[in-house]
Amino acid sequence: MRTRREIGRWFAVVLAVLAAGGRATADHYPRQPGISVQKYAFGVTLSDTSDEVSVKATIDIRFAADGVRGMDLDLCNRISQPAAPDALNPCLVPPPRPRRGSTEPQAAPPSSVGRGMTITAVESAGASLQYEHVRDKLHVVFPQPSRAGERLTFTIAYHGVPATGLFIGKNVFGDRVFFTDNWPNKARNWLATIDHISVKALKTITVTAPSHYQVNSNGLLKEQTDLPGGLRRTVWEESVPIPSWEFALAVAPFTVEYFGRRGEVEFSAWLFPQNREPGLAATVPLTPPVFDFYSENIGPYSYEKLAQIEAAGGGGATELASSIFYYTGANNLGAFGALSHEMAHQWFGNSVTESDWDDVWLSEGFATYFALLFSEHHEGHDAFLRGVRRTREAAVNYILAHPDDTVVHNNLDNDSRVFFNSTQIYQGGAMVLHTLRGVLGDQNFWAGIRLYSSRFRNASANTDDFRRAMEDACHASTDCPADGRDLKWFFREWLNRGGILQLKGTWHYDEQAKQLQVALDQSQTQGLYRMPIEIGITLPVAAANRAPSVKIVKMTIDGQHTAATFPLDVAPTDVQLDPNAWVPLMQASFEKR
Repeated sequence: MRTRREIGRWFAVVLAVLAAGGRATADHYPRQPGISVQKYAFGVTLSDTSDEVSVKATIDIRFAADGVRGMDLDLCNRISQPAAPDALNPCLVPPPRPRRGSTEPQAAPPSSVGRGMTITAVESAGASLQYEHVRDKLHVVFPQPSRAGERLTFTIAYHGVPATGLFIGKNVFGDRVFFTDNWPNKARNWLATIDHISVKALKTITVTAPSHYQVNSNGLLKEQTDLPGGLRRTVWEESVPIPSWEFALAVAPFTVEYFGRRGEVEFSAWLFPQNREPGLAATVPLTPPVFDFYSENIGPYSYEKLAQIEAAGGGGATELASSIFYYTGANNLGAFGALSHEMAHQWFGNSVTESDWDDVWLSEGFATYFALLFSEHHEGHDAFLRGVRRTREAAVNYILAHPDDTVVHNNLDNDSRVFFNSTQIYQGGAMVLHTLRGVLGDQNFWAGIRLYSSRFRNASANTDDFRRAMEDACHASTDCPADGRDLKWFFREWLNRGGILQLKGTWHYDEQAKQLQVALDQSQTQGLYRMPIEIGITLPVAAANRAPSVKIVKMTIDGQHTAATFPLDVAPTDVQLDPNAWVPLMQASFEKR
């Protein structure tokens, strides 16, 4: 139960949020506003004779308020009794994924008995601290109540076998490997952290493992020392704050190739020896141009290196800061096809991190759209439009089947459900960005992206922060369209309510009045849209060059029925609605009347 003083502090925080114009809602993960984690340091010991890991975690915190008496960390308890299957419990062994198209009976969920962590000591400055470790939460009692601005460092020693979060097993070639798979809330299986995206901190990891392994993690390599008994100590340090789910660890018999740099940022590929040549072919040619495109158009890269890493134990690819994992197979390197998507995350999701899981589209919608933007730059506009059509089709199909779902979650009740509408977050979020680009125009869109990236670099942001950055960039422009000066209408329509825009339209050329008449009627049921939409008018073949000309005009719908006329000296041969596909989340019929 909160004390009266705690309630007062909480109320003051809420008032400050409201005064700043931010959202007063967020996902349900409990915040600890009086505590700021500055740095985590982990000493991890791995073995070839056991799947047990031994960890010494050091947490450095700064107090943001007086009177804080303790803090909670996420760390899975050791499980001693069989637990009922629960897909939303991040501390249980996940059930095996059924093979696509398989009709075989689904295997029983594996047992989690014996998995989890056992704590042996919690100390600060050589003195033991009181603690309680129950229900996968570690509560540490501080030596004395806090004073704002003070720092405290304490250590936790523990050991156990992770249920998930850290894959320990064999890759497709039969080699023993260790790979993290922390997303979105599974770091707690092996690391004592505030395991939530809202908390970003510096990180150092010291790994002691058999010397036949190569070890990679976030940041820069600080030490490699051979030890007695065929062991090696490897130290990686990340000097940029990142959330716990991005804490990377890759331990395997890698072949490592360094293949260039941009300034101080070195590029490398960490591959299973059996996949060396195809792995290099998939990563080396593409990494520099993708890096250059994002750096030049978004802003500076935040991290010390960029490592492309072949991984095992997961699926697809994952964008851990400075160390990107691609989960591959013996004859399947398809995961590397996500390279431009995962590299976009280094800017959106990693450097600029969503403040909570409600705003996960700020990661995945952005990475999906910026991969399309790279294809436009690298392969041409036609390739880009093909990608937009594919993305639009997936998004529309999902939205029509789930009309109540929204891109921005409404107070997500469990972090494990963050991807329940993944198609809407990835493809739908990407198409919202594409529509925003159409509303603002290319120059204003890119100016807003650069402002957003620089304003929240190595920090956290929510959807309102993004909106304000786009508005501010538009205001600073000499050609900011009226619709871009206040974008609340746009964000409310496309991100905070379900469904899509559905139009029935007609066009008619009035020969006597010399004008084109266009009528558009909204037919969706979830509410009206306000939206500027292009009309493409194809004029007859000009005698001079024998080529048809297309005139683009724009009309804004803002009611159930919208009509507009456009002066036109000659009858058009064709009229198209949204010819450049700036409003992809729309179903429309458009006919000559």
